[in-house]
Amino acid sequence: MALGMDESRPIRALILSGGGARGAYEAGVAAALAERMHFDIVCGTSIGAVNGFAVAQGMAGQLEEIWREAAQRNVVPYRPEVAALVHLWSDLHGMLEHGSIPAHMRDMLGVAAGLPGLRTLPQLENVLGVLDSALMRSLVNTYAKHENLRSALLLAATNLTNACGTVFAYFPSDYCDPAAAATVMARENFEPLTGENYVDVICASAAIPGVFEPVAVLCEDGRRRTFVDGAFTNNTPLRPAIEAGATEIVAISVDPLVSPDLAHEVRHLRDVITLALEAATSKMLQVDRELLQLTNAAIPRGEQQGKREITLREVRPDGALPIDPLDFAEPGVIAELLAQGRRDAERTFDAVPAR
Repeated sequence: MALGMDESRPIRALILSGGGARGAYEAGVAAALAERMHFDIVCGTSIGAVNGFAVAQGMAGQLEEIWREAAQRNVVPYRPEVAALVHLWSDLHGMLEHGSIPAHMRDMLGVAAGLPGLRTLPQLENVLGVLDSALMRSLVNTYAKHENLRSALLLAATNLTNACGTVFAYFPSDYCDPAAAATVMARENFEPLTGENYVDVICASAAIPGVFEPVAVLCEDGRRRTFVDGAFTNNTPLRPAIEAGATEIVAISVDPLVSPDLAHEVRHLRDVITLALEAATSKMLQVDRELLQLTNAAIPRGEQQGKREITLREVRPDGALPIDPLDFAEPGVIAELLAQGRRDAERTFDAVPAR
């Protein structure tokens, strides 16, 4: 334990997991929690990295505004090369569906109008993501200011260059447990989160493979490495919070508790990818929970010098959220999820006095 540290004061951590557009629920929870408690540590993955930087900068109150802006602007359109192909397929499909001559003529005109777009199709060979992340990056760049960070911020990403998980970490100069911060930064696969790589890391953490292009991020050794979504290696990053000295952890999930006996339907490729990722992230969370339990069990035996018992509380929806992970352009549903998250947070922490 750091010299002079107040051992009676909890070190609070907020854990923000991935979930795409379902992160609107997470944002509602985080906004409500930030009104009643301060978080010394914020850990985020994927869309949790986007929500997380806002909380760590002390601007959780603007999260709902940011999400509404994202929904209205449709920040994840198709890349131009992909949009041309989608447009052409839509018109061809219309020709096959309609039975009348006038309808055929209309659709044929639509196909003809789309043919110039085929000039972009050879470029598809080099496309590493079907959606354009430029608008999302612009939105992040507007609000993400490294110099405004008030809490420790740890963001998980997946390093494609060396095929492993990486956590980018920032600790303020007055961090409440400097010894823990130094230990964390000395660990393998931890990188400093700096003003120079801040926006890149946030965008990389949320870069779903195949959906968004990977992001090149400047690392401590001066080299740029290629990163994608942190959900594939650390979707609910409890472990970094534990290693940073957290004694109270609040974890937000966008998924309800589901019985292991539930039989999922596997109907198409999206189900295969989604369920495989769900299985992996569930296992990661289980391992991190076991680490927390082992840490707590070792404290009374004197095997965890300088550590205090850790409490974990979770906030999650009661049922599946009514939105596809990539449906960011749904202002009505986004507003409902923000409100639902706020309600669930207030219900879970109704006995916790405002700070």
